[in-house]
Parts: sequence; C-alpha cells; structure tokens
Amino acid sequence: MKYLIFFVEVTSSILQRVAGALLVFIMLLTCVDVVGNGFGYPILGVEEIISIMAAIMVAFVLPVAHKKKAHIGIDILYRRLSNRFRKWDDILVCFLSGVLFFLAGWQCFDYAKELKAAGEVTSTLQIPVYILLYGVSFGCWVLFFTIFVEFIMLVRMRKG
Repeated sequence: MKYLIFFVEVTSSILQRVAGALLVFIMLLTCVDVVGNGFGYPILGVEEIISIMAAIMVAFVLPVAHKKKAHIGIDILYRRLSNRFRKWDDILVCFLSGVLFFLAGWQCFDYAKELKAAGEVTSTLQIPVYILLYGVSFGCWVLFFTIFVEFIMLVRMRKG
C-alpha cells in the first residue's frame, strides 16, 4: 500500500508541475499571439495548441485538486448528517468517483486507439488528436488511484 501511496504522491506532483508549465505556456502563447496579431502576424493554429494544452492541463491537475479537496462540494445537506452517515457518505462518494474516473480513463484510452488507427488530426496544424486523449486518460487514471488510496483509508478508518 505504501508503494501505491508513493506512486500517487510522486505522479500527481509531477502532473501538477506539468500542468503549471502548460498554464504558463498558454499564457505566453496567448500574449505573443495578441501582440503578433496587432502587427499583422498572428500565430497559425494557436487555438488548436491552446485547446490541446488546456485539456491536458485540466486532466493533469485533477489528482492534486482532489487530494487537496480543492473541488466544490455540496455542503448544505452534508453538514446536517450525523458523523456515522458522513463516513458512509464519504465512502460511497469515493467509491463512485473512483469507478467514474476509471471508466473515463478507460474510454478515453479506447477512443484514442480508434483515433490513432483512423489517423485523425487537427484541422490546421495536423496534430494527432489521439495524443490529447492519451494524456486525459492518464490523468483520469492517476485520479482514480488517488481516489482509490483515499477509499482504502476511509474503509480502514471505518473499521478502526
């Protein structure tokens, strides 16, 4: 279990740094494109590049956001539950979230294989689209393992 926790910590930390670098690159690319457009020299395909990087960035930052509880939760009903029901709710939500992101990663991976076989590329720069889906799939699976570790800990706390 400690190897899985180590894997999740290291991988989500690396993905967070990559997502941060992508965000900086998106910002710089946008600025350069705006300035270049002002002088009549826009960057060809900048929308495609930014869209691809933004999708990968969001997928890569999800595991850290989950770990830090940086997501939005519905607290109105949750606060009114007893501690016993809160623990069961946490376990159920963790389980269902894990299943959801495992399936999302799996389906993205399968769809990426189909797009690769079909040779699907973006319209302007001819970038292979399957690369994006492999990145999103990887982010979903790292999030799945993050949720899985949390699920195991919640079940252990429930028993203990």
